[in-house]
Amino acid sequence: MKIKKNVSWFGYKVLPRAAVGLTIALVCLVSAVAQSKELNANYFYFFDGKPIAGWGLTLGDEANWVLPVNDDVKVSAGKQIEISRADYMGSGDALNLKWSRSKGKGQFAIYGSPINLTQLENRAALTMEIKIIRKPKTSVSIGMDCGYPCRGEMNIHKMLREMKTDEWIMFPIPINCFAIKGADLSKINSPILIASEGQFELQIANIRLELLPEGAPTCAT
Repeated sequence: MKIKKNVSWFGYKVLPRAAVGLTIALVCLVSAVAQSKELNANYFYFFDGKPIAGWGLTLGDEANWVLPVNDDVKVSAGKQIEISRADYMGSGDALNLKWSRSKGKGQFAIYGSPINLTQLENRAALTMEIKIIRKPKTSVSIGMDCGYPCRGEMNIHKMLREMKTDEWIMFPIPINCFAIKGADLSKINSPILIASEGQFELQIANIRLELLPEGAPTCAT
């Protein structure tokens, strides 16, 4: 499987793959996986096809903004977004998110108990692998939630429009981008939410934080 190694900013300071540093707690990752099969839920949110313990996948629209995903629920209450399994490095280890062509916003998010990321504000990036299946025609936002009405979001429509389809890429966004947009990093109860109001299809895998190299550009520099 070919994974593109560079991501341009397209108006935002999303770092190229080569500039993204070691995953947080990477030194302990091998032993953690081998011994306890658990990853630190402060830094890992969805990995190897499953949400990390303490986090849950949700779908939302105007009919219900936080509908938990389970074996029986794979479509938002108002049918604006649906979720299914996709393949990244293995069978079913990624998610396919498909937004409806009908009018109205659909949202994918991961929710759990609040975590404090303030010490990492200028040191880490929200990172994931993504593959665009169908490019968006309308606005797409990505953000972090910190309890209504606290939220920080940024529009990535232009960025996604300029990417190729059917190609996995590493997609990092420094978390201070969300802080600048209003997120309170001391109480993040959703480390990722993606919303759109039009037809759009995206595959996503391995949602986590990664450390940034010293001096790397961020939304604060």
